[in-house]
Amino acid sequence: MKNGLVDATTPEGLEFVTFLNSLRSLHDDLKPIFQSEVEQYLQTVPLLPTQFMYVHDIRSGRFFHKGFDSCLGYELSDLTADFIVRFIHPADRSTYFTLSKALLSFVLGNAPYLAPFLTTFQMNYRVQKADGTYITILRQSTPFIINQQNEVVAHLSICTDISLVTTSSRINWHLAGPRSETFPQFLRDYLQRTQPLFSEREQDILRLVGQGLSSQEIGDRLFISVNTVNTHRKSLMKKANVNKTIDLIAHAREHGYM
Repeated sequence: MKNGLVDATTPEGLEFVTFLNSLRSLHDDLKPIFQSEVEQYLQTVPLLPTQFMYVHDIRSGRFFHKGFDSCLGYELSDLTADFIVRFIHPADRSTYFTLSKALLSFVLGNAPYLAPFLTTFQMNYRVQKADGTYITILRQSTPFIINQQNEVVAHLSICTDISLVTTSSRINWHLAGPRSETFPQFLRDYLQRTQPLFSEREQDILRLVGQGLSSQEIGDRLFISVNTVNTHRKSLMKKANVNKTIDLIAHAREHGYM
């Protein structure tokens, strides 16, 4: 147990940490160039007791943080990618990792068109406090520092405890600002390039479920039995970690499958 968290090293968690490290390895000089600016910002920006924040310096891979003690109860000398992996609710990790990797890839690829605090990404998910309980947070992030070469070198995230206003465990997200209208297609393309959560046959069935077709109608359309369709539907719900068709459809839309 570290910082009150049970170790939960998973393949996708390790993959996420590796992804962040791969961004750092693109640079020869790993020293945070804008460290003084970041530290000054963290010292001066006010936070509510229900908020915490961190800045990811992409060049060095370092995380600068504030409010983890007052909001979550963690006394952290250093914030690491490993900690971020472990304090996210296990049921939310897969979606968080996928969206976060896609977002960072989108931001780095569109940096010349983005602007700090105009380009904003919002996502809700659950994290574990030091006392072992879980809360739902709204993470609002933005490219924080863009250098003269139009490269995003630091990314800011402000997180707010919203447990008192929502009990839903469904993850929702929204991107606003320049080029935001291109992100849904970017996400779909990104998912196609990476290993999909659902097989091709499951995606076929998922699209037909989204069109409102019954299992019998789907079976007729795909020339498979109703039993096979229902087996795939159960597999889809298990992979999406949902119990209702409406939640499965929402999950599919949120992740670019529809």
